[in-house]
Amino acid sequence: MNVGSDDPLLRRWGEHPRPPVRTRRPRVWALAVVAAAAAVAGLAVGRSDRSGPWRPPSGAPRFVSCTYGGRIEAWCARLRVPEDPLRQRGRTIPLRIAVLPATEHPAAGALFYLEGGPGGAATAAAVRVNTLFAQAQRERDVVMVDLRGTGGSNRLACPAGRVRGQDAAAVTTYVQRCLSRLHADPRLYTTSVAAHDLETVRRALGYGEIDLFGGSYGATLAQAYVGRYAASVRSVVLDGASLPNVRIYDVSARNAEHALRDQLARCAAVPACARAYPRPRQQLSELLARQPRLVTLPTGKVVLRPADVAWTVDWLSETAEGAAIVPFAVNAATHGDYTTLATTYANELAGPNLDPLARLVPFWSIVCSEPWAAFDPKATARAAGGSYLAAAAVARARLFDRACRVVPGGRVPTGAARPGVVRAPVLLLAGGADPLDPPANLRGWRRAFPNGRLIVVPGVGHGTIEYACVQNLVARFVDSGSPSGLDASCARRVPLPSFMTG
Repeated sequence: MNVGSDDPLLRRWGEHPRPPVRTRRPRVWALAVVAAAAAVAGLAVGRSDRSGPWRPPSGAPRFVSCTYGGRIEAWCARLRVPEDPLRQRGRTIPLRIAVLPATEHPAAGALFYLEGGPGGAATAAAVRVNTLFAQAQRERDVVMVDLRGTGGSNRLACPAGRVRGQDAAAVTTYVQRCLSRLHADPRLYTTSVAAHDLETVRRALGYGEIDLFGGSYGATLAQAYVGRYAASVRSVVLDGASLPNVRIYDVSARNAEHALRDQLARCAAVPACARAYPRPRQQLSELLARQPRLVTLPTGKVVLRPADVAWTVDWLSETAEGAAIVPFAVNAATHGDYTTLATTYANELAGPNLDPLARLVPFWSIVCSEPWAAFDPKATARAAGGSYLAAAAVARARLFDRACRVVPGGRVPTGAARPGVVRAPVLLLAGGADPLDPPANLRGWRRAFPNGRLIVVPGVGHGTIEYACVQNLVARFVDSGSPSGLDASCARRVPLPSFMTG
């Protein structure tokens, strides 16, 4: 991934090893861009593993050889599309497309990989995608399209500079100034318009029915696409998804609490962990009741406020690897050693500053316009109950509620919050301990996906495709085009990391 110039990641959804950006959380003050895929080495004409240039089924547009991470050879092109799909003769913008051709010829079709975020550039994940979908790529081209406003698709970024993400007034002023100087229409950088872009790419490349893989926000985009272009879809995989009628930020604190308790129950079931940490949830409550703590690290001083502690624990709980550290980190801090929490906060969550994702215009256009991303401080407080994240989540809701008032309403179709009925085969994948998009956010999925199947991977956090078992399931599903008959027993035996006890 090209860190700095095109880096929409909020957290490491691919560090241990894990795939790239999948986050839905606009935790403006608490997250940093972290490279989860290798850097794009550059776009250069050259030889690939094929003799001669690769061409899509339509023969156009012209693709040239490109290299990702210095070792992954793909084929890249830019396709110009109207900024406003309703004005075909108006201003146009480029879309960056990268294709990993099927290893067996001819290709049976195409799998479109949809990145998370909102704000993720799909082509930046090419190295990881090449690994995660190697089996599916045997018979299908894997197509990545940067979301409009990101990556190589007319990237729209606000100016760099320090902005305190905890300061609602400062964030609001920053967003307002950014949009006032924008040479584009921010209303046109929403999910529904991005779905139209995908259909334009499908037609331009000449594919028939396509397969879709979407994780986190990518799953939201996938649902928008299949809802509008059902005839263009052969099958859909949704990993770490919520139905469009779920206001995920209103229930985020409640979901975070449930995920943490699930992870701590796993600790309690292991004798060594239970002996080392007999009361981790109580200890976390004690930490959240303390005054801010000044922590000295080798890299400098860090002030940890209660909300910072809460967001750090939440960040760790997104992965099984991070969750394995939580009891140790909380216990250490309770006894005065904040090093683990402070290091994670400073290095992974960017401390108090505005994170890079919140400097992208599509981020604001989407979270401020679409029903699933609505922020309601009162609803958040009602749902939060006794969650450790309650106060932090309410503060976040207030910040976004204020900042979104200066963002023009984006183009969102009527009924976007109502799940439609998808007749295509759908495979839903969910982490049993996902604090962002847990299985609870999929209630009613059978009505929405009558030809679907839900597979829950116990103990896993946000995103499941990293596990070899799940990669095999996805490949078999895409190959057959049906979720029936899939033996998912391996998902119940996914190995989880041991808890740190010393």
